[in-house]
Amino acid sequence: MKRISYCGDSFLTTDGAADALLALVVALPDGHDSELLELPAVNSDGDEMVVQVVVGPGSELLSVPEESTAGEPDTLETVAYLQGRMQTITLPHDLSYLEASSFAEYEWDSLCVL
Repeated sequence: MKRISYCGDSFLTTDGAADALLALVVALPDGHDSELLELPAVNSDGDEMVVQVVVGPGSELLSVPEESTAGEPDTLETVAYLQGRMQTITLPHDLSYLEASSFAEYEWDSLCVL
């Protein structure tokens, strides 16, 4: 498990969720809007809870490994969502006509424009 510290508070979640959260924040480009994320976590009594976190390109998070006797919350769906968001954000945008036409291997015919 890992403890995520953010804005003077912290929460405990799985290694996978913590790693995916940090990877997403790192991938957020400048100028990107903030995002509200919900993460399964464990409170100090060992009970599962859901933490809401607002992150953006300038978010400063700290992740520290921590031993815990509490059971790990189910974060498979959350990790998949965070990884999917990261892939969406980091995928290259569609090529414009000018960009695509500059690639000779595409064999663009400049006379045939829709």
